[in-house]
Amino acid sequence: MIVALLKLIRIQNLMLIALTMAGVGNTIATNGIDLQTSINFNLFIICTLLIAAAGNTINDYFDVRADLKNKPDQVVIGKKLKKRWAIILHWGFNALAFGISIFLSIYYQTWFYMALHLFTSGLLCLYSVQLKKVFLWSNVSIAALTALVPLSSMLFFRFVPIEFAHTELVVLFTIFAFILNLIREIVKDIQDVEGDKLLFVRSLPIVLGKKVTMRWVQILSFMLLIPYLLGMYLKVLADNYLLVYVTSTAVLVGICAGLIASLRIQLSSLLLKISMLIGISSFFFL
Repeated sequence: MIVALLKLIRIQNLMLIALTMAGVGNTIATNGIDLQTSINFNLFIICTLLIAAAGNTINDYFDVRADLKNKPDQVVIGKKLKKRWAIILHWGFNALAFGISIFLSIYYQTWFYMALHLFTSGLLCLYSVQLKKVFLWSNVSIAALTALVPLSSMLFFRFVPIEFAHTELVVLFTIFAFILNLIREIVKDIQDVEGDKLLFVRSLPIVLGKKVTMRWVQILSFMLLIPYLLGMYLKVLADNYLLVYVTSTAVLVGICAGLIASLRIQLSSLLLKISMLIGISSFFFL
């Protein structure tokens, strides 16, 4: 039961989110933060993880038919977990997250945390019900929500009386995360074509064909150079050779993932995850 639950909420993705937010906190607050701010930031991380877990749960709830076609061995809802429990978990995760966002909004006297919660949880629900079927917007919405993780982590410290540091690096990583996850979502669509047809999803490979979609994956992979070259131009990376090495590796792995997608789709998907993990690790080399 526990293993099924961890698979349902995508525990590996949640760990990447937590690592990203911790990295941003480490990057932004280089001079350290007080105990209460540390507690509040950890609560913010938990809140984000709960929203993501709720989104993953409701998405699987509506995707059961497609998942039975694409990956029958990995289906949790209906096999290892009753459908009503998926709904209960979805609302439970969101309720806990909203409680945390209310506390943070009251503590810092701002609507930011409540508004952020309502926006992200609402968009995740809209994606599961409708957006996933809309051409291109399904990919863009998930990529944007993923990129929002480092950006919102930086914005958290806007309400804390500390001196900011390395904000440019966080912004550049946000751009990198958006492009990389856009590629990853498209690659997943290529893998899930047969199941998506059952749900009348208008994904890129279904509308444009796999061959054209592969070309777009390759084009987007070279766009990963944009935040890297911006970082070099703005001298965000120039003074730290270890950071240059790590970010260069993340970009090169991402480009390789895009280039081999037409040959080894499974390996491409794995390399995209590795590229993201390497990119996240850059926050800990400052």
